[in-house]
Amino acid sequence: MFLPCIGAHDVTAMARVDAAPARSQPEAVRSLRRDAHEPEVECWLHGDGFCLSLRDVAQQLGVSDLEHWIHEKENWICHHPIESMPGVREILPLLHAGNRTILLTKGRQEEQLGKLERSGLAEFFHATEVVFEKSVETYHDMIAKYHLSPGETWMIGNSPRSDINPAKAAGLGAVFIPYHTTWWHELEEVTRDGRTHVLENFGQLAEYFV
Repeated sequence: MFLPCIGAHDVTAMARVDAAPARSQPEAVRSLRRDAHEPEVECWLHGDGFCLSLRDVAQQLGVSDLEHWIHEKENWICHHPIESMPGVREILPLLHAGNRTILLTKGRQEEQLGKLERSGLAEFFHATEVVFEKSVETYHDMIAKYHLSPGETWMIGNSPRSDINPAKAAGLGAVFIPYHTTWWHELEEVTRDGRTHVLENFGQLAEYFV
């Protein structure tokens, strides 16, 4: 079965995709894997890459009447105005003024940089890095590239799996700001300690870094 992601609210369209495997040969149906596997640039489950994946699945299963719906979703993802988390627009300029701020985000580069441009927040980052996945090795690479001191560097994010736990494993401090739309695949247990803070909102960062 297909599990619709956030934003896939067209029940009729998803029902057609869900029913398609029954009409296709078993070898034409490919699973969306959740287990650990090598990155595949053509397989994405979020952003505009989700539309690429869905378009490929629809073609493989012979569902030809979804193209208009997929195109609408693609336009929405690529052009929808960016909505910032509470406190971001007020606090980020202050963080930038007193700290070295580096944006580390994962996904397709053109999509992520497009989001940053539409957000109007690009000027408040000294550097931006777009990666396929955030792993312990990713953070080690960031430390080396930007000559960071792990004891004085903090990762701030809403994903335990991508932002908090690998950053801690690389020796960085971490600030976890939970958010209700975080994908379940990104959820892991976060252990609080002297180098890990859990905040309710972005505005509370001012107490630590401003």
